[in-house]
Amino acid sequence: MSAGLALLLVQAACTREPEGGGGGRDGGNGAVAVDVKEARLGRLRAPLTLVGTTQPVEQVAVRARVEGHLETLAVDVGDAVKEGQELGRLSTALLDAEVHETEAGLAEARSQVASAEAGVAQARSALEQSRLAQAQAQVEARRYERLARRGIASRQEAEQRTTEARTARQAVRAAAQQVRTQQSLVSAARARVKAQEALLAAARERRSFASLRSPVNGRVVERFHTVGDLVLAGNEVLSVGNFSQVEVTLSVSELELSRVKPGQRVPVRLDALGDTTFTGTVTRVSPQADPLSRLVPVEVVLDNPEGRIGSGLLARVQLDNGGEKRLLVLESALRVDQPDAGSGLSSAQGGSGSGTDDGPQEAPPEEGRVFVVTGAADGGGARVEERRVRLGARADGQVEILSGLREGERVVVRGERPLRTGLEVRPSALSDGLAPEGGNGGGRE
Repeated sequence: MSAGLALLLVQAACTREPEGGGGGRDGGNGAVAVDVKEARLGRLRAPLTLVGTTQPVEQVAVRARVEGHLETLAVDVGDAVKEGQELGRLSTALLDAEVHETEAGLAEARSQVASAEAGVAQARSALEQSRLAQAQAQVEARRYERLARRGIASRQEAEQRTTEARTARQAVRAAAQQVRTQQSLVSAARARVKAQEALLAAARERRSFASLRSPVNGRVVERFHTVGDLVLAGNEVLSVGNFSQVEVTLSVSELELSRVKPGQRVPVRLDALGDTTFTGTVTRVSPQADPLSRLVPVEVVLDNPEGRIGSGLLARVQLDNGGEKRLLVLESALRVDQPDAGSGLSSAQGGSGSGTDDGPQEAPPEEGRVFVVTGAADGGGARVEERRVRLGARADGQVEILSGLREGERVVVRGERPLRTGLEVRPSALSDGLAPEGGNGGGRE
C-alpha cells in the first residue's frame, strides 16, 4: 500500500508545471503549439455572381400570313431594320386573281342596285298614273250618279262608272305594293354591294400580307427561308430582335433569393467585351421556383443604346458584393458563453459551443471569448490573453466581432490543449504573420 502511494506521488511530481514556467511542456519546449490568425476586415459572405446569356429584350417572329413563293428577301442576318420596313415579298398571282374576282362581283352588285332603283322609279310612275285614273273614275262615277237621279243617264251607266272607280282604287293599291317591292329589291342589292365591298377589302388585305414587314426596330437575328421557297401561312421567315436593351436570365438558388430585389442595380461583365462593366437592373424575380432544382428565374435588363451587346453572349452578373466589410475571425476561435451549460464556457478551445446536431438548435450567442496572442512578432515569448468579445452575424465559418477586438490582433483559432491567460504559445506553420520556432518559416493561407 505504501509503495503504491509513493509511486503516485512521484508521477504527480513529474507532471507538475515548474514555477514560472508559464504553460505545459511540448517535447521539451514549454510553449503550446497553436494556429494563429489575424482579425481582419472582410465581407462575411462571398459575392453572389451568376452567369447567364444575353438575348434581346424583345424578339419577334416575322411569319407569312398567306401561302406563296418567296419572291424577294431584302435583308440578311445582322442587318438593321426599322419598324414597318419591308423585309421580303411573297408571290401575289393567286391573291391578285382573288382581288379581281371580288371587284367583278362588286361591279355586278352595283349594277343590280341601279336596276332595282330604276324599277322603283317605274313603279312610282305607274302608281302616279293609277292615282290619276282613280281620280278620273271617281269624278265620272259621281257625275253619272247625278245624271241617273235626274233621268238623263240610265242607272246601268251610273253603276258601270261606280265599278270603274272601284277598279281604279284597286289598281292604285297594286301599284303602291309594286313600289314597295322594288324598294325591297334596292335594299337587297345595296346589302350585296356592302358585302362585296367587305370581301374586296379582305382580298386586298390578304394581298398586302404578301409584303413581309418588320414589327419592331432592331436587327435580323435568324433567317429560315431563301428566295424561291414555298412558304405556308404561319411559317416563320425571319426573326427580328430589339437590341435597344438586352436581357439576361439567371437561376438563383432559393437560399440566395433574399439577396435579390426587383429594381436592384447590378454590375454586369461580358467576356466578349473585355473589362467593360455595364450596369443592369433586376426587372423580374419569378414568384415560382423550379420544383426539382429549387432555382428561381431572375431577369436582368441592360441598356444597349450603341448596340454593342449582341445575343448569346456570356454575361457575369454580380447580384451581391457580399455586403459591407466587417471585422471577422474564424468561428473556431470562439469560446462561446452558453447560458444553459453550467460553467458558461465550452470545454475545449476551437468550437463554437453550439452543441451537437442532436436536439433543437439554440439561437447564436451574442457574446463569446477568444484568446489573443501577445508578445514578439516572431513568436518568441508569445503568450495568450483571454478576452470577452461581442458577436454579430455568422456565415461560412466566420463570425463578425462587434467589440472587444481590433483589426490586426492575432487570435488563436486552434490549440493542441486547453488555454488560459498568460500561457506561453508557439504559432504553427499555418499561422498568420508569426514564424514557428526553429526558423522553418510561417506562411499565410
